[in-house]
Amino acid sequence: MATPSPPPHTFPRSWDDLIGHQQIRAAIGSAIAKRRLGGSLLFVGPPGVGKTATALLLAQTVLCRRNPSSSMRPCGECSDCAQVRAATHPDLIQVSKPPDKTLIPLEVLIGPVEARLQEGFCHDVHLRPMQGERKVAILHDADFLNEEGANCLLKTLEEPPSNAIIILIGTSEQRQLPTIRSRCQTMRFTSPTGDAGRDLLRHHLSRLSEADVPPPAVSDAVLDEAIELAAGDLQVAARLASGQSSEIRGKLLAQLSSPVPDPVLVARCIHSHLDSLSKKEASLRRAGLRDLCSIAVQHYRGELRGAARQGQFHGEAARRLDRTLRVFREIDRSANLNALIDCYAADLSLAVTADRGDIG
Repeated sequence: MATPSPPPHTFPRSWDDLIGHQQIRAAIGSAIAKRRLGGSLLFVGPPGVGKTATALLLAQTVLCRRNPSSSMRPCGECSDCAQVRAATHPDLIQVSKPPDKTLIPLEVLIGPVEARLQEGFCHDVHLRPMQGERKVAILHDADFLNEEGANCLLKTLEEPPSNAIIILIGTSEQRQLPTIRSRCQTMRFTSPTGDAGRDLLRHHLSRLSEADVPPPAVSDAVLDEAIELAAGDLQVAARLASGQSSEIRGKLLAQLSSPVPDPVLVARCIHSHLDSLSKKEASLRRAGLRDLCSIAVQHYRGELRGAARQGQFHGEAARRLDRTLRVFREIDRSANLNALIDCYAADLSLAVTADRGDIG
């Protein structure tokens, strides 16, 4: 069974084009030069911050046979570099969570039941390289490994083949099992700030625009506000900066600012925004809900900061913030959006965290 891989990813053509993360670049370069780059790496950080771009640049650096990897200068012209950029290199393994699944299936990692350990990510990592001397294996969406799936990886991560580099990509260390974290060298990515943050956000805005339509001109102030609202999630920040959620923001904040938000009006506000994005496309509707929750998170954080400055604790704001953060996890687990929105609106009104077990 062929393991599902993500579509080709547009990433910088060289390390010089990578926006931000100079320290991570320097650490990788030093580790390669000293032959101390770990065989199992864990990249964590907010979505859109550059983890995948860095992983693919590392793959291109290692697999390019024209320039030595220690130079950190993949040529970008040889067949190896071209195949990495097209996601067709036989020594580059990429797997991710299928879009119709809430978790990474076991068969992606260790093959189907009838061919256990004869196919899948763990099996492919141990095969000899087909073109060069190294292999690079990237597991996207590491946040969506359940305990059984993570356990399947443990032996491979603890004793990776000497000719392979394994990279797991997730959003935070806390979402990875301790057994995974202990077997990987962790590299933490943060959202660039200042000019670098704006440049990266403009890059995301250009990807949102159609191929023949230039991205709209956006002021630095709008970009900075979008990054703050999105709490470093550059994918959400790009949608906020593009204006996709600006019209609904005022209506939502009017309800969130009320001592007792009206659950009917909150739900109606959210449903109206999601319907304006798409009636049926689930991915667009989930993205829209993420945007609105990012606005709510910053609103409640602001209320908590304001209360703290007066030496007080705003318990209701804290519980509403916690409930909003749970929505992100419920979105990731493909909860029914209509039910999720209605429950969320009711819980905001009651100012309860609504801990309903593992889903939250």
